[in-house]
Amino acid sequence: MSQDHSEEIVATVHLSREALRLAYKTTCDALRNWPGGDPLEQQFLAESKDQLFRCLLEQSFELEAG
Repeated sequence: MSQDHSEEIVATVHLSREALRLAYKTTCDALRNWPGGDPLEQQFLAESKDQLFRCLLEQSFELEAG
């Protein structure tokens, strides 16, 4: 992703725990099976994987605390 954040759209998405896990898994699969192409797409997948993992960790901590 470019460092210029002026084109970013801020959105809120509500997912169940299962949907979050599936989003993480499919993102990991897409990154692992990357066929090549635009390197920005690969970078987007890597950043998305990281963000989804953070969401999973945060959700796990909330379950343990609750």
